Amino acid sequence: MKTSLFSMKSGLALAMLLLTGIANAQQWQITGNAGITAANYAGTVDPRPFFLRTNGASSNPGQAILNETGSFIVDAVNNSNIAKVKGSIVTGSSNILGGLASSSIVSGWGNDLTNGGGANLVSGQDNIVLNNAGKSVALGWKNIIRNQNQFALGVGIDLKDVYSGGFGIDLAATGNRSFVIGSGTGGVKLTNNIPLSIMFGLSPTSTMLIKDKSVGILTLVPTANFHTVGTVRHENLPTGSGRALVVDTSGNVMVSNTPLNRSASSDETIQQLEDRIHNLENTVEELKQLLLNKGISSTETSSDVAKLAQNVPNPTKHETSIGYYLPKSAKTASIEVYNISGQLVKSLPLREKGNGTIILSGSELQSGTYVYTMTTDGKVTGSKKMVIRD
Repeated sequence: MKTSLFSMKSGLALAMLLLTGIANAQQWQITGNAGITAANYAGTVDPRPFFLRTNGASSNPGQAILNETGSFIVDAVNNSNIAKVKGSIVTGSSNILGGLASSSIVSGWGNDLTNGGGANLVSGQDNIVLNNAGKSVALGWKNIIRNQNQFALGVGIDLKDVYSGGFGIDLAATGNRSFVIGSGTGGVKLTNNIPLSIMFGLSPTSTMLIKDKSVGILTLVPTANFHTVGTVRHENLPTGSGRALVVDTSGNVMVSNTPLNRSASSDETIQQLEDRIHNLENTVEELKQLLLNKGISSTETSSDVAKLAQNVPNPTKHETSIGYYLPKSAKTASIEVYNISGQLVKSLPLREKGNGTIILSGSELQSGTYVYTMTTDGKVTGSKKMVIRD
């Protein structure tokens, strides 16, 4: 009897002790908790994951985890993500973060940062970060980051050197500070391996490259501010006066020293201009042979032969006079002035028969070298060179 009474007293004392402990313990209330103490937290005191769940009574509850290493994981498929590092946020399923991928944000599924570095932003599916690369961005599907400070947005982008980037589909940027935009052809990537450049294209061959303040079209080695390989087409350009554009043997386009007064007439083709120049050359040669072979002085005149004299003064700055002789039998005559490109810049009809003079003002022509001819009844009867100075 005494033994039973002692046992009852001992059990009562133990029950009172347990009740006292429960009364003094921190209790977490769903309506909030007052006070901040070392024990005032929800979590674990050992390296075990802390789970947050909704619909916890179901076989597949909604689940978020602060895992044993200190990364926060929101599971799309429960317990499928792996984070072996502290300070990262992972959402989705089947993502893997290795021991060096701290402070990263990963979302989607199947992204592999097993060998990735820290501070990466990865979103999408099957993106890979290698070589402990950090501080990079990979958004999309099956992009590969191989070095730090890289940016990939799209599908199938493979980045190699530091500071490289890509935007598009099936691309590769392998040069330091190179960027590639566009798309490859599936099996073959559009690849930019040129440092400090931006490449554009829609095939394995680039369409445009920008490097060192130069822009190249269909060339990877632009030699000018703008360098194109192939045709350039302009439509509906305005007309007016100015200097001509010329092309040198290397294909560089530049402004000619030859001034233009006006455009050629719309019905005057390049072939017609070439014919005119050819005729002028023939006429000069014929006159030269006449002087050499027959000893005819350039000052001689004949009553039935048209003559054209050299302008005086030549060269000139202000005005110059051109003398001529027009036979009475002539029906039509004119003096025409051409620049050295063969473009007609002035036409002067001749109506007086016999000896005559026309005056040209220096203000009528820009500085440069000109050829003027005399045409009588449709035939060139003389040709001279004239120089106008500033």
